[in-house]
Amino acid sequence: MLQSATKRYVVLCAVGAAVSAAFVARVSPGFSWDNAAAAGFFALIGLAAQALVHRLPKGVSGSIGFIPFMSALFVAPSLPLVCAVGLAVLAAEVLQHQVPLKATFNVAQHVFAISVAVLVFAYLGGHAMTKTETFGLLPFAASFTTFLLVNTVMVSGVIAVSQRRKVFEVWRQITHGTVLYDFLALPVVYLFASVYINKGPALASAIAIPLIGLRQLYKTNRQLETINEELLQLMVAAIEARDPYTSGHSQRVAEYSRIVAHAAGLGSRATERVHTAALLHDVGKIHEVFAPILHKPGRLNEAEFAIMRTHTEKGAVLVATVTRFRDIVPAVRSHHEAWDGSGYPDKLAGELIPLWARIITFADTIDAMTTDRPYREALTADSVREELRSQAGRQFDPRIAALLIVDKHWLRLTEAIRSNHDSGEFESLSGDAVPRHSGTAQSFVS
Repeated sequence: MLQSATKRYVVLCAVGAAVSAAFVARVSPGFSWDNAAAAGFFALIGLAAQALVHRLPKGVSGSIGFIPFMSALFVAPSLPLVCAVGLAVLAAEVLQHQVPLKATFNVAQHVFAISVAVLVFAYLGGHAMTKTETFGLLPFAASFTTFLLVNTVMVSGVIAVSQRRKVFEVWRQITHGTVLYDFLALPVVYLFASVYINKGPALASAIAIPLIGLRQLYKTNRQLETINEELLQLMVAAIEARDPYTSGHSQRVAEYSRIVAHAAGLGSRATERVHTAALLHDVGKIHEVFAPILHKPGRLNEAEFAIMRTHTEKGAVLVATVTRFRDIVPAVRSHHEAWDGSGYPDKLAGELIPLWARIITFADTIDAMTTDRPYREALTADSVREELRSQAGRQFDPRIAALLIVDKHWLRLTEAIRSNHDSGEFESLSGDAVPRHSGTAQSFVS
């Protein structure tokens, strides 16, 4: 069923690409060898960039193909450009041995995005860049923004269809942390086009070499970051394999922590650090002393409870051994402290409890309440909301509790809980990662 829905979406994208290209043919100037030569030159640079894609999280990958493609738009906003972009992307897909469905989508979404960008450029009175033509900032910026927006929305759409998720949720996820870098490429796009017009393709090619080199450096750094993230996930999964009732617990707590952090007013960087701390909050349970207790079928006695309470201290010690995690040590150590001072290990109370730890307390407790356990079924959303309200000022920070249970944040939280417990892990197209966005422009990947 998901495969059929995805195929229909790809067919719709292909039809949209053909229609938009037809509109470009109507509004663009007639064929000229200069336009064709410029489109071909930038398309070849784009092909090199597309062939050097780098993998991003959640099955998305990126390239800087959009930079030469957009530079070409300002030199030759015409049908030859649209055709050249389509052929460049198709060649890249063939070189990467992409499956037909994904290759079709990648070509279609690039053709559609560049066609719409050309139409916006023409509608706003943009003119092909020449040595004498006055530069128009509005058409330039608007068409650039249009290309990136269409690209990311179409990629988000195919992920949403194939994984039964909301388009905006996916779009926010795949553009997080890349939007600023994309718009910082605006001057590079203009420079690339200007050098081609004023100095010729030879010097423009010289600019492309360090540009691609810098992207390769970024690609290598991003791959290292991804490997670190995946190793972290692997370690957490290995720890949770000890206890069948907490499988996926840390991943869910990390996800809920992001929502609680947003409700509490944290910025994006702090929110990501809370997410990492939440992922590692139970890392102390890797110690062998916890193995027999985690496998015990019945209720724990007081001595066993006392041992289990030491996992926060042991976890903090482990996390402190990694330099880049030292700022999250207090959150790992104190995530079982209570607002009224009745928690552990240090009996901290109120504002003395680190803020990040208070946030993880919410997420940890919410996952415990919404997960089936041997001794009870998962609580309903209304019951969880009432529990948060009643425990505000006791177990929970009352300010954060009040912010979290308002409709805006509560809706996000309940959707995340429902998504995790209804469908388990997200499905993917053809058993593999789904899309790639171009640049940061994005597309299907295998």
